Amino acid sequence: MSTVEPGTVLVERYRLRQQATTDLAAATAWEAHDLILDREVRVTLVTGPYTGDALDSARRAALVTDPRLVRVLDAGSDADGRKYVVTEPYTGTTLTEIISSGLVDEQQARAIVGEAAGALAVAHARGVHHAALRPEAVRVDGHQVRVTGLGLDGGLASGDTLNVKPAELDARGLVALLYYAMTARWPGQDLEADWIAKDTLIPLPAQLDDSGAVAPLSSLVPHVDTEIDGLVARTFDTSGGTDGPKNPDDVTAALQPWGEVSVVASLPGFVQPEPEEPRRQSIADAFGGEGAPPARRPVTGRIARTDETMAMGAGGNVPAGYPEPQNDYTYEPQAYGQHAPVPPPPPEAAPAGYPPVGYDQYGQPVAPAQPGYDQYAQQQPQQQPQQYPPQSYAPGGYDPSTGGYYEQDGGFATQPAPKRGGVNPTPIVLGLVGVAVVAGLIWAINAVLSPTPDMIADATPSPTVSTSAGADGGSSEPSAPTETEARPVIDSGTLLGELDWEGNTLDHPEAVERAFDTDPATFYFTTTYQRAAFGGFKDFLGMELRLREPASVSKIELLTNTPGGKVQILKGGEGGEVLAEGTFAETTTFELPEPVVSDSFTIWVTELPQVSDGFRLELSEVVLS
Repeated sequence: MSTVEPGTVLVERYRLRQQATTDLAAATAWEAHDLILDREVRVTLVTGPYTGDALDSARRAALVTDPRLVRVLDAGSDADGRKYVVTEPYTGTTLTEIISSGLVDEQQARAIVGEAAGALAVAHARGVHHAALRPEAVRVDGHQVRVTGLGLDGGLASGDTLNVKPAELDARGLVALLYYAMTARWPGQDLEADWIAKDTLIPLPAQLDDSGAVAPLSSLVPHVDTEIDGLVARTFDTSGGTDGPKNPDDVTAALQPWGEVSVVASLPGFVQPEPEEPRRQSIADAFGGEGAPPARRPVTGRIARTDETMAMGAGGNVPAGYPEPQNDYTYEPQAYGQHAPVPPPPPEAAPAGYPPVGYDQYGQPVAPAQPGYDQYAQQQPQQQPQQYPPQSYAPGGYDPSTGGYYEQDGGFATQPAPKRGGVNPTPIVLGLVGVAVVAGLIWAINAVLSPTPDMIADATPSPTVSTSAGADGGSSEPSAPTETEARPVIDSGTLLGELDWEGNTLDHPEAVERAFDTDPATFYFTTTYQRAAFGGFKDFLGMELRLREPASVSKIELLTNTPGGKVQILKGGEGGEVLAEGTFAETTTFELPEPVVSDSFTIWVTELPQVSDGFRLELSEVVLS
């Protein structure tokens, strides 16, 4: 293989900028720039005996589109024999980096793995599998989960993975990720295999019980959901997981429902009270004098940390990617492998200078005579206790009264709603309601006993329905109603502006149904032209979508794989009223100023988006609402 360096241009298109990290032994990753489409990409150069497998599986993965999957954009070889795979850039924080900073709580573990399972379920429907799931292959970017290495990683690991049942292998990998997120122990496939780079940080293996099965999740995580505990037990029992999930869809069903992904919110163990400079008074002033401080929630369990993380913790710095400490919060170093429990605030009856009780390793109060009391008291000599409203703690889970999740080991504090003074409005409202009811009864009696002249006169003819003549001057049809409760359901689609070329119909009318089959993994696609205006052969392309019945539509969403071009939304067919227009994006949303009732809508394309080999539209799904 020829030497590459920053500035090297691969296949006259991808300019390499700087080397990126990868845990694959037979790969070298680069941050690069696509000179044709002017976008950032990631280029992975692959070598070794499984290079062919990696390229083949990457090409199959390129057919799968899901926002949670890092998409494969290109795969091939250049004139110098270098084999490469081009993907979207890898963004966010890997699960390895997240766990090296602290364990993830149950709700966040469900959300992260649930999103990853949903993404792999989309790939599974297209016959594509990952087959090399590990903490480095899952990232969190804000509230978005991203699975990396679809196709590529499994291809390079094909000699060492048991991919005779790749769907089941992915299901086991997802459950292993769930276990790892909550325990920092890895029960999945061996990560000391030859396809993993030797300098990669390998997580600690899961502990085994006397029978040889993976230690139950409930033995390491208190108050864990019994269904999640059972899922792990079935997956990693001594039978090899014969009763466990068989594919990513099974894992998705087992984890539903889950909340929003927010890893920062799931790591409260790094936020500790700062006794030297408390700012309780300023917080109280902000809330009128009696505001309660934020609840302290203990997080326990073993965590795997890199040397860099340990050095950072010793210096008191904030981990990369997390907000700087504010007000009465600070980061404190903890012992390797264990979060220090955070005690709740002392009650009002505490003796001056010392709290009344100590706290065990889970943050629960113990009697003064028990171990832990003296140590805690000595750490805070002669400090006057703060006065706090009483707090209540509940087992971990979801609180419907607040709409939030709370820690399983500590819970969150709840405060009674403050009483408000002033006039009680209830009697006034009830009096007004009574007056309105009496007035309504009087009006109804008068209407019955004294009918209006319109009611006495002869009935007027019923209003006629306005009609419009058809194009052939024949039978006319009633105009669409102005209001309807019918739900917009696309029944069929027709391509407008078809072009016959040497006996073949261009733009694939046979694929129109893929645009509204409710499966974003399939898509309608046009012929690839060399110019955006359909190569000069025609001026437009239309897709008329007919509904089962006239329905009111206020929003139209277009999911595409090819951003760019120009598109309009028409009411009815060709020549219809233009309701909206714009440019294709991955998700193009048209909000109509007011609901439009019709039995058909048309997607009218005047320019095609640009792709790597020309100009083409790939329309995954049309959603009307």
